[in-house]
Amino acid sequence: MLKTLKYLPMAVFLLGLLTNCQNELPVVQDKGDRPLDVVNSPLRELQLKVMVEVLSLAKETEFRQFVLEECLKQKHGDYNVYIRDIIANYKGQEKYKAPMQRLEALVKQIKPLVYNNEPLIFYPRAETIEERMVENPTARVTDVVTSEPLAVLQADAITVGAGAGGRTSSDYYPDTPANALNGYMIQSAYSGVWVFVQKVDEEYAWENDIYVIGTDENVEQNGARLNGGAEFGGIIQVTDLNAIEHWTSGKLEFKVIIRSANNTEISNRDFGKLKRKNFRNQVWHEIGHSVGNWNTGNWGNYTIENWWERDGGGTSSTTVSVPSSNGLPALSYTVNHGSDDNNFGLSMVQFTDPATQVYQISFMNFKRRF
Repeated sequence: MLKTLKYLPMAVFLLGLLTNCQNELPVVQDKGDRPLDVVNSPLRELQLKVMVEVLSLAKETEFRQFVLEECLKQKHGDYNVYIRDIIANYKGQEKYKAPMQRLEALVKQIKPLVYNNEPLIFYPRAETIEERMVENPTARVTDVVTSEPLAVLQADAITVGAGAGGRTSSDYYPDTPANALNGYMIQSAYSGVWVFVQKVDEEYAWENDIYVIGTDENVEQNGARLNGGAEFGGIIQVTDLNAIEHWTSGKLEFKVIIRSANNTEISNRDFGKLKRKNFRNQVWHEIGHSVGNWNTGNWGNYTIENWWERDGGGTSSTTVSVPSSNGLPALSYTVNHGSDDNNFGLSMVQFTDPATQVYQISFMNFKRRF
């Protein structure tokens, strides 16, 4: 059963009322309102406009059903639907002609800002619906009841915006985006008014109707790293779930340590408790981790990535050694950890590796995104 939304004091943002439905919907922030937890960047502004169009369409049950069915198909490897597919489905209907024209124009403006990747709606609850349908073979997609969704902006877009010179409303450059993001609704279709409703975190998104407005993460299109470019980790595939943590022990607790070529620590992060369902059936799951900006003058031409699973116990420490190979020097470092923690091993990530590279260690694989 869906949780009932509890509306917090609503912050109202005025968008000029439409005088011609084919004109682009202007997005204007009420200066007396609470600040947005997003950066001011060209990408963010365009995604806000997509959000307004999508939330207007989502007032209709038929549109929400279309989004659900498309997301369940996982055409692109995740529970999402490309905006271009929405346009293709609706542009032939006269009543949708104007919003489809606006969406088409927005897609053309967004793609050059995101390495030509596709703008989309990601619908986390579709995964939960699919799991429950597997448990109940008689269930039908057409019987699923959906409500008018909240929308959030994809966190990666926030980070990309900062890298492009945008700043947050608090005037700082973000590192890892906040776990809970702002959720928005509109008062009525194409009314020109959209409102902040509540914060949305991962757990809430998987159980409720939340549309994430963002772009595809087609890492295969991004051929090579740029010196000084942003680097993202925490993208893992568990190959033996019970070998890492038996189901009777509950959630997984991963930790990653990343060292530079000169043996300087770049990252040492504990990801807390993570749901097992995110790693079942050897699916790839991105936990979300900003490694930093890879400047070869600082990090060198390679990094070492080391994964652990935390199980507690008494205080202990381990010296991890990386032998010399291919003319590269040996290095070692000490990890303080619980006596029951498990070291799954490490792998070298080279600056010249392609974005499609998969790194294999015990019971899991990992990738990078840049």
